[in-house]
Amino acid sequence: MLVLSESRIHGTILRLAWPAIVESLLQLLVYLVGSIMVGPLGTTAFAAVGQASMLATYLLFPFWSIGTASAALVSRHIGGQDMVSARACAAQGMLLALVFGVFFTIVGICWSHEILLLIGTEPEVAALGAQYLEILLGFSLFQSLRVVGSSILRSVGDTRTPMWATGVMNLVNLAACYVFVYGWGPFPRLEVAGVALASGLSFVVSLYIVLRKMGNRHEDFFLPLRDLFRPAVPEFFATLRLAAPNMAEMVLQRAGGLTYLWVVTGLGTTALAAHYMAVRVESIAFMPAFGLSMAVPPLVGQALGAMNPNLADLAVRRTVMMGFWSMNLLAVGFLAVPGLLVGMFSPEPEVYKLSSLVVQISAFELTCVTLYMIYGSAMRGAGDTVSPMIVTFIGAILVRIGLVYTLAVTLDLGLPGVWIGTVVHWALRALAAYLLFRRGRWRTVRV
Repeated sequence: MLVLSESRIHGTILRLAWPAIVESLLQLLVYLVGSIMVGPLGTTAFAAVGQASMLATYLLFPFWSIGTASAALVSRHIGGQDMVSARACAAQGMLLALVFGVFFTIVGICWSHEILLLIGTEPEVAALGAQYLEILLGFSLFQSLRVVGSSILRSVGDTRTPMWATGVMNLVNLAACYVFVYGWGPFPRLEVAGVALASGLSFVVSLYIVLRKMGNRHEDFFLPLRDLFRPAVPEFFATLRLAAPNMAEMVLQRAGGLTYLWVVTGLGTTALAAHYMAVRVESIAFMPAFGLSMAVPPLVGQALGAMNPNLADLAVRRTVMMGFWSMNLLAVGFLAVPGLLVGMFSPEPEVYKLSSLVVQISAFELTCVTLYMIYGSAMRGAGDTVSPMIVTFIGAILVRIGLVYTLAVTLDLGLPGVWIGTVVHWALRALAAYLLFRRGRWRTVRV
């Protein structure tokens, strides 16, 4: 359990954040390893994996929404010393994860190729990307339970188990990629399909570790495996009620993101490959932001459960300052040596030049994205999933689409225009999230 006191808040944030930062880095490495492995196969293969993996993250938003809602409920009940209700809410979160996991497994197996074509992917890229997406979404059940289970553990204050589970997941993924991508011993050379199979198998191993920890009766908080999927109507609908606005937020963000991808895809395969290389590089820089944003929800939820909203506010302010200075430092590196990390993907010269340019542009959005992530996570951790939804609607739908299209297509700035529009969009979202957080609805929301 967490130590909730003003004098120790700094140490508590860091204790929660550093395993989450490592976990986020390890999570990213699953996709980075695949990208590095497939890089020598050519620009088309790299674009296919980039497009399909990005689409997979767009489609699987319900997993994160359910995890967010479950974590908010569990942390609030733990703060109020109500372990029975905390366990019941955790069980219903896992039940919802099971339902959505089965649904997306069916979607992935049946319609991966059609979805890729729908967003304007070139036929050659879509054919390769569908091989990847069908297999990856085929493991959706394991991914959904892993994501929600890890969120529940973090809400208790255990950020180390998800970190270790993700670490083992990386080892499995690395070994499986080596075996399946280029073929080893009796195993065939699967190339793009091998990357997806390696990731899927790693999800299975990670889920096993998470479930073992959740069912450990020697912990202060545990969930017996036999109770994981036992229906409890009030807690089920409470979880769904909190998850619904977050799902709506994700739908809006994904709708904006798919339109964004449609614009990028229309710029050609070279621009698409350069875009995903820059996205991968930028994702590395966001590790501190991810870790800090994961540290905030359990602190806010448990502080509110203990009837101490001022402590929750203090925790958010301290976390914001950590994120602000760390991301400004990383932004300097992006401006100074943009091609340093791009080079690890073995890009062709034209792709390397374009990707390095957009990495420099992305330096100006690092701090804005971080502030939005922290304020948004704080409000969600309190159970206020409506305010972040409003910010996303304004930013992702009303602002981002128009800006990106105008700069990239109308003004013919191409991929740099896409990223300039994205910088402005994140700056506005960060400002809106700050204003809504200061407004304070999160202090009084009922869960």
